[in-house]
Amino acid sequence: MNNPLRPAARKSLFSNSWISAILAGHSALGLAFSAAIYLICLTGSVVVFVQELQRWEQPAAPRVLAVAPGAIDLGIAALREKGPEDAAQSVSVTLPSPHNPHLLLSARGREGAGSGSWFADASGHPAMKVRHDVSDFLVRLHVDLHLPFGIGTVIVALAGMALLALVISGVLAHPRILKDAFRLRSGGSVRVGQAGLHNRMGTWGLPFHLIIAFTAAFLGVFIIVFGSVAATTYKGDMFKAFADFAGPVARPAAHASRTGPLPSVGPFIAAATAAAPGLALQSIDIQQPGAKGQLIGIGLRDPRSLFLEERVVYDSKGRKVFASDVTRRPFSQQMIFAIQPIHFGWFGGIFVKLAYGLLGLSMCGITASGFKIWLTRRRDKGRPMPAMERLWTATIWGQPLALALAAIPSLATDAKAAPLLGWAAGTIAAYALACFPTTQLRLGDGLRAATAVALAGLALVHATLSATGGLSGIDPASWAVDATLLLIAFFVARPTLKLRRPNRAT
Repeated sequence: MNNPLRPAARKSLFSNSWISAILAGHSALGLAFSAAIYLICLTGSVVVFVQELQRWEQPAAPRVLAVAPGAIDLGIAALREKGPEDAAQSVSVTLPSPHNPHLLLSARGREGAGSGSWFADASGHPAMKVRHDVSDFLVRLHVDLHLPFGIGTVIVALAGMALLALVISGVLAHPRILKDAFRLRSGGSVRVGQAGLHNRMGTWGLPFHLIIAFTAAFLGVFIIVFGSVAATTYKGDMFKAFADFAGPVARPAAHASRTGPLPSVGPFIAAATAAAPGLALQSIDIQQPGAKGQLIGIGLRDPRSLFLEERVVYDSKGRKVFASDVTRRPFSQQMIFAIQPIHFGWFGGIFVKLAYGLLGLSMCGITASGFKIWLTRRRDKGRPMPAMERLWTATIWGQPLALALAAIPSLATDAKAAPLLGWAAGTIAAYALACFPTTQLRLGDGLRAATAVALAGLALVHATLSATGGLSGIDPASWAVDATLLLIAFFVARPTLKLRRPNRAT
């Protein structure tokens, strides 16, 4: 008999059938995009530290803390000497910052003449050719999977939207998400334990996951939409489409009119910094240098704001023709400027980057466990898929191995394609091993051990090669990256190093 004094039980916001439908959609979407999401999250966790990786690639590059305007003029003049004066389409100088203490000179020439980037010393003279083969490879793998014709960009954009849908559906499918946040189910079946860990990791990192998923979807959709708008509204004129966000782009001039002198950058720097007090000088670029319609762009950095950059453009006579004025723009446009630093964690120093890296790895763990839950459920129902289990293990541990193998060739060769070939070799080898009828556990242990060896070997060989050039000239960030690689290698190898205790006779 019901007690009239007892309060009625609260009904769930969603019915069981509704929750089951959400879970079914969550599982289907996760299965469709799991491999792409895992690779994108894994590379994204590394790309967060792209500046540190660039310093690791060339630890002997000259360190510069401050640059005078006269040195910038000398550096630009040196750039023009690298190729024919009438071939350069743009020259730029990136000034040192606390996170990247290097003076970088870059030139982009017509048909490749004089193109390239160089590290310069404090006087502005080019000292070393820039080689960022590994970091460039990782960025492209994260952004477009190294696929041509925009195919990779579309796949990454779809994966970003799928990730956002997975985060939202995962929340909707767990009405007790807050109550169960610190209740980790253990002691039951393997599948129940995996599901509990999957749900708890998703709950603990939910704010981060929402931010990353939303910004990933936003960036992917924006790139596609921007290309479509440029092709329609601007009739394919990328100059006009790009000018609305980053300022006008100087049109290519006639061959005979591109040998004129370049103005000194000092007055332009003084005008830009005086108009924006509190902002630090970040870059200078000259478009169509020497031409009558050349444009001088000044980039400013605001370390106190998410909108990290402001840009001012002048003509050769010193007249301001464009100013980004990001903080005065509508909120929708401000979001476009802020979305990239928010997505990659490039706004709060090394501790924010470390948090992004760890939380990014947690997203890899959530993706890996989600697919494994599905495989375990099939095995529990008597419908195992051993081949698929091995292929998924090859994905989870084969990709870290492939990324380590991508960096190793760069220690011995300057070939631009070496990282891509190393990654492809590691990926093919992992999936080839998965084709043999071995156990999933043995395959996973083997790939974990190979990944640990590759990471440790990469760190030790890199440190040895760096030391041969003299310890005094090595960038401290290089030592930090090597130490991090050794630490990661230890944690990867630790489960495989545990020895089983021999059974003692009773």
